[in-house]
Amino acid sequence: MVRLALIAIFTGAAVVRAGETLPPVSQRFAAAASEQPDFQRHIVPLLGTLGCNGRACHGSFQGQGGFRLSLFGYDFAADHAALTEGDEPRVDLKSPAGSLALQKPTLAIDHDGGQRMKLGSWQYQLLRQWIEAGAKPVAKDAAEFVALDVQPPEVLFTAKGQTAALRVIARWSNGLAEDVTPLCRYQTRDESIATVDREGRVTAAGPGDSHIVVFYDNGVVPVPVIQPLSQLTGERYPSAAAPTKIDELVLTKLKKLGLVPSERCTDEEFLRRVSLDLTGTLPLAEEARAFAADSAEGKRAKKVEELLARPSYAAWWATRLGDWTGNGEATGPVGGEQGLRRRFSDMWYRWLEHRIGQNVPYDQIVAGIVLATSRRPEQSFEEYCAEMSGYFRKEGPADFAARETMPYFWSRRALGAVEEKARAFSYSFLGVRLECAQCHKHPFDQWTKQDFEQFAAFFSGIKYGAGKRDQYQSMKDAAGFKGLDEDSGDYKRKFVAALEKGDVLPFKEVTIPQRSARERARPAATTNKAGRVITPRLLGGEEVLTQRYDDPRQPLMEWLRQDDNPYFARALVNRVWANYFGVGIVEPPDDMNLANPPSNAALLDYLTSEFVAHQYDLKWLHREILASETYQRSWRPNETNQLDERNFSRAILRRLPAEVAVDAVAVATAADEPATALVSDPAQVKLRAIGQTSGYSGTRDEKLFAVYLFGKPAREIACDCERSGSPSLQQTLYMRNDEELFKLLDRKDGWLAELARAEKAGDKHSPEGLIDAAYLRSLSRRPTDAERQRALAHLAAADSPLAGLRDVFWALLNTKEFVVNH
Repeated sequence: MVRLALIAIFTGAAVVRAGETLPPVSQRFAAAASEQPDFQRHIVPLLGTLGCNGRACHGSFQGQGGFRLSLFGYDFAADHAALTEGDEPRVDLKSPAGSLALQKPTLAIDHDGGQRMKLGSWQYQLLRQWIEAGAKPVAKDAAEFVALDVQPPEVLFTAKGQTAALRVIARWSNGLAEDVTPLCRYQTRDESIATVDREGRVTAAGPGDSHIVVFYDNGVVPVPVIQPLSQLTGERYPSAAAPTKIDELVLTKLKKLGLVPSERCTDEEFLRRVSLDLTGTLPLAEEARAFAADSAEGKRAKKVEELLARPSYAAWWATRLGDWTGNGEATGPVGGEQGLRRRFSDMWYRWLEHRIGQNVPYDQIVAGIVLATSRRPEQSFEEYCAEMSGYFRKEGPADFAARETMPYFWSRRALGAVEEKARAFSYSFLGVRLECAQCHKHPFDQWTKQDFEQFAAFFSGIKYGAGKRDQYQSMKDAAGFKGLDEDSGDYKRKFVAALEKGDVLPFKEVTIPQRSARERARPAATTNKAGRVITPRLLGGEEVLTQRYDDPRQPLMEWLRQDDNPYFARALVNRVWANYFGVGIVEPPDDMNLANPPSNAALLDYLTSEFVAHQYDLKWLHREILASETYQRSWRPNETNQLDERNFSRAILRRLPAEVAVDAVAVATAADEPATALVSDPAQVKLRAIGQTSGYSGTRDEKLFAVYLFGKPAREIACDCERSGSPSLQQTLYMRNDEELFKLLDRKDGWLAELARAEKAGDKHSPEGLIDAAYLRSLSRRPTDAERQRALAHLAAADSPLAGLRDVFWALLNTKEFVVNH
């Protein structure tokens, strides 16, 4: 029997028995009370609701009026000192009513921030009561904040103007539960759908779905708010197929919103869509023709398996992983080997491509990056340099993709400081942006500056440079580079030439701390710039004694692999989903913060848990998504879903990614045999944009500039937004009249040249057949009757059928349909 009656929690004069909830302070302090307010539980949150510690007021970096608070109240010691200490403290213990903290916000004296509370209000009484009780700070043995519960967990409206009141309960480590509804900050994600006032009262503003985000202490809780977009809800909702778990979870949300999914896409649309999404490649004309003619029931699943086996699958997804992990020529190492930046970028890409082609589990791929060092433990410096030099021989270079680890993630020039390493790691493998927490409390998440510092401590020992400096210098001098500046063009040219000739040259290396047995016994800690000792701590997890590990990154990798890790698998699942739908379940896909909740939490939870259960099998994840009716829906909207772009009731028209768009032109214009090779021959796939431009800077001379016109990221910043899908005038000019495009149209191994040779040999083609082939090559479908008649009329009026066909083909390449995936 639970002895609820025998356990009581005392907070001054307020008593609440276990299992009960302390009433809100707005009730307890409506008049003068004998209860002693708590600084962490009551005063700091109150300052937040009043706006005192916001970015526009005393929470800014410089503060206001000589008074500064920590942003959103994360530093209790500093805030207490700011209120009670200094030449002009805001708290007057001798005359509580005369305290500036009470006088200014009530406008008893001038206050640039305006009136923040009224004299005699519960806010006033609460703050005054704390001052009269001695303005005590947070006790050393104070209970810790545990969780924030919000009721109701979801708000469902049926009409504009309806209201719903949120009730928020804070739970503490000593068992205390308190109604903190009036002490929370509230934020709406979309004011056109719902608004919220300071008391947590939500008002329906319009149809759709959004979230109200509740902030208290370190708790951030999003509450879904839904108002149907049509009358087709409940029993009125039409039947819709849900053959997979994905479809079931998506339909559950659509039924609440009254969104009816679009019909299934056509076979032609599916083939083009899945080929571009899964392999970054346009389907071949004959492939499109055969798929449309195939009447087998399981042909779509069979096609997915066929595409997963192609080298272009590995090529495209190595490109995507290169985006997320920062593989870029411009971000390569400084000094020494900088003349090899492009080669490093290509080796990084090949390393990823090899593993994706072998379907190596995602966690193992990441482990090969996270735990990478340049030199193996048993390898001498001379042996390491011989190995590295072997990768750059002109004749018979060694295969870098066979290496167990890939260290170039850590050798980037942008990752010099531990803070930079922490931000890059978080972005690449967690989908979390930590920049804000580097300086102050994250405005939309639970992370504080201390959280950031403790997380960054994991990376304090990772270095890139001349590890064996004496040996490095002597080998460099012996090779004839003595006195040469490593950053000079002369050094770079000689360095590359010597390597290609087969010489063994010194290489810098990624190293980790080597610890003695005595050091392993000490507590693991590092020191920040202010001289404060920092113990490594996992994000949202426990402190770690990193010195007990051979590699300080090892506990990080173990944490990533934990089944309950809240970010690692979710971030990858969300990014893959965004690749297929043009929008993530969490959007933006690389901003997994608590105030940016998923549009369908159950869907993301399902895919994440199953991805982990399937041992991080990337091909399983692709199959699972592509087999769903959700993925296979048409882009054509109905009356209910024409504005839906976040609940997956229809396909969204998406511009082709840069490399895919450039490759699509190359494949479409190629003759049959070269086009097949570009799709299926590993040697030819390596020459395409999805591999050749991985991380490269494009210039006109290199003939790579087109991918940058179409939004290829240079991978210089840690943001998915660096890849652009926006149209531009330059793109239009390139497609319409650029010399490179005309060279592709008219090249010797092109389709038009092949037709010309066949015609010269006496092999005639019907105009109808030519038009059909042009459409299949470019748009992966046959023309409509109206389109066919217009094209035939142009061929008939042209100087020759082939001249007319060239015009039609050029026009098809310039259609919106060609440059979008639908």
